[in-house]
Amino acid sequence: MLSKLLVGFYRIVHGKLHWRGAGWLISRCAPVLPGLQAFPVAVPGVGVAVLDFRDSAAFFIMNASLGDFNDNAVLLRCLESVLRPGDVLWDVGANVGLVSGHFAHPRYQLSSLHAFEPNPGPRKTLASLLAGVPKAAIHPFGLGDKDQTITMSVSSVGSGLGTMLEAQGGGERIQVQVRAGDAVRRELQLPAPDVIKIDVEGFEPNVFAGLARTITEKRPIIVFEHSHLSDEQVGQLVLPDYLRYFLLYDGTASATFESRGRGPDAILIPREKAHLFNPEKIGGAWNPARANSLVS
Repeated sequence: MLSKLLVGFYRIVHGKLHWRGAGWLISRCAPVLPGLQAFPVAVPGVGVAVLDFRDSAAFFIMNASLGDFNDNAVLLRCLESVLRPGDVLWDVGANVGLVSGHFAHPRYQLSSLHAFEPNPGPRKTLASLLAGVPKAAIHPFGLGDKDQTITMSVSSVGSGLGTMLEAQGGGERIQVQVRAGDAVRRELQLPAPDVIKIDVEGFEPNVFAGLARTITEKRPIIVFEHSHLSDEQVGQLVLPDYLRYFLLYDGTASATFESRGRGPDAILIPREKAHLFNPEKIGGAWNPARANSLVS
């Protein structure tokens, strides 16, 4: 009962009044209230996500259910603009399922959706959300440039900052499986992606390397997070005969490298598919007044 009251309070304070504080209260209570460690939140048209509020990533789904996508709004609107009915979407670094859950809705008419998440914590939420979606498949491993077991560092802030590169202060370290994308596609006979979203906290170059053949053969549109990459790494990810744009918080996109600090994500578009993307109007502009903290 107390868990329901706290979440109901959050829905009013954060969802309707846009005040701060209710998320902090849930986060403080989650370690001692079992109800906040498995709280069901309905995602209309998709399913029910069972959220563990000990992980701040749970607020991605909670806030989305309130119509608040925060700085993920531009990413989602960008993906909406390039996905077409019948497309195959690969969500690499799916975490709790913000992107996968959004596009699992029947209105997008995807042929199939493949979510890759090696961390068992957020993957549990992801699995609950997509349990009733027959076109969605969850793969319990990450993608990289080779098959290996690797140490993932999970930040104490939450699973959304889990990385396979360097340790995060105050978190834990777990062993996870990573597979080379091209090998997985052949072995599991997965449909080649039309659109790939990659958010793996600095491991993006490894994902690109492991999908080299798939990218050459299928030439998918690729949206990736670049905020953990150096300028040199971002420059090396420009593929032959692809256009690169940086997605900006104001709901537009820019081809100039100097603009990369104005948003965390970028998009790579094959020239022959450039007509699918309008860099001047993506939509979903970020409202910083509502984004003081993830759990505000």
